[in-house]
Amino acid sequence: MKRQHFFRSAVTSLLLIAGALTLAANAQVPSQSQTRQRPRGPVDAATCTDPACHPDVKQHDTLHGPVVVNACDACHTPLSEEEHTYAFAREGLALCTFCHDISFEDARTVHEPMNTGQCGACHEPHGGPDRKFLKAPSASELCKQCHEDVIGAKRKVHGPVAAGACAACHSPHASRYPNLLAAEGPELCNGCHVTTKTELQTLRVVHQPVADNCQTCHDSHASDYNMMLKDEPEPLCLSCHETIKHMVETATTQHAAVTTDRQCLNCHEAHASDFPRILQTDMLTLCFECHDREIEMPDGKKLGNIKRVIETGTSLHGPIAQDNCSSCHQIHGGDHFRLLTQEYPPEFYAPFSEESYALCFSCHDPQVVRDQRTTTLTNFRNGDLNLHYLHVNKERKGRTCRACHETHASNKQNHIRESVPFGTGGWQLPVAFNKAATGGSCAPGCHVAYAYDRDEPVEYEPPLQAAIWPAEGTSDKPEPNHPGDAP
Repeated sequence: MKRQHFFRSAVTSLLLIAGALTLAANAQVPSQSQTRQRPRGPVDAATCTDPACHPDVKQHDTLHGPVVVNACDACHTPLSEEEHTYAFAREGLALCTFCHDISFEDARTVHEPMNTGQCGACHEPHGGPDRKFLKAPSASELCKQCHEDVIGAKRKVHGPVAAGACAACHSPHASRYPNLLAAEGPELCNGCHVTTKTELQTLRVVHQPVADNCQTCHDSHASDYNMMLKDEPEPLCLSCHETIKHMVETATTQHAAVTTDRQCLNCHEAHASDFPRILQTDMLTLCFECHDREIEMPDGKKLGNIKRVIETGTSLHGPIAQDNCSSCHQIHGGDHFRLLTQEYPPEFYAPFSEESYALCFSCHDPQVVRDQRTTTLTNFRNGDLNLHYLHVNKERKGRTCRACHETHASNKQNHIRESVPFGTGGWQLPVAFNKAATGGSCAPGCHVAYAYDRDEPVEYEPPLQAAIWPAEGTSDKPEPNHPGDAP
């Protein structure tokens, strides 16, 4: 302890000497008439700042209290009145804390100049441009003298840093928190960012990093990215969301919403939301922000205006009625056509296999196309002849679900289409379906008109299953519709 006191005393003495030399260098040089000999004996403190002695002590816009009242002995005590030599009245930090009540109770971090009793490293003891008596024009310039430049060449600067207001976030003397912060975690940031604070208190879904530590995503001083982010939104988000990262990086079908413009922030709120997965709004509305028009793909094909299809339809596919696009679509990226979550044939014709219809069968009973005869599985039958089986269950040219059904919505029951894209020439093949009480009829562009009835089966010659055009084995079949055609 004695060694520590000796060290602090020595440092304090050196600072006193350095301060005296600085004062001497900056002092006005008195004229010959003003020069007087060093006092020998007691002096009146009111004369210390006379032009011939220490005139620079009071040459500040704002003066330290003891200086104002000429109380030099509040900080200086004589060593020898004959030699006119002085020492500090108290050692180290005690010189200042004798008047200034600076609490270190529960302090986890103490600023190093305070820790070593060197208040004079930051403050002029006699006065300054304002009541803080800093030794630099601003707090930021003072801090830079010891701390590395936190801005550098970065393009975006946090407001308090740009204003030189380091004390807006950091305590200059001591703190209960790391890095001399004035508060910890979101509490510190929310002191200024009151809108975010309100969101966290009122919205149902909160992003966990926001609740824990804003600096997980944001740089508190300066950044090269908007909103003081540590990186672009996509790589920043994927640094935590590793499953989605793998999905995005390995996807053969990319979703532009993830990779363009504001990236993840196109769909998600960064802090909090009233919607699951911190989405900006309900899923259907969110998807309509892009899918409210035809979208041309890189290969020249077009996605249809899905919003118009849905809003003008009276028969909605179940997931659409539930505003749940993600039931069928993988939002971030995937390996299936049109970002579908599972396999679904994109063509008009496709050989039948249950694997090809994995998406449909994730909700619908696969028996509806397995059983040739049924009286319960479907109403689309002629007597007990299952017409789903008839159309779909073929080795080479099974009609896929999209041949008759609109996958999003239509104006006919069971989302039956008015027409379907066919071939590569842009022809809309009419479906021409009409429903009856116990059956219906169909007169599409792929076969002649046929009717069916569940109670009184319609008899055909030759048998119905052989009459559908084009017949099995026909070589001059039309081209199937292209996978990129609008739905």
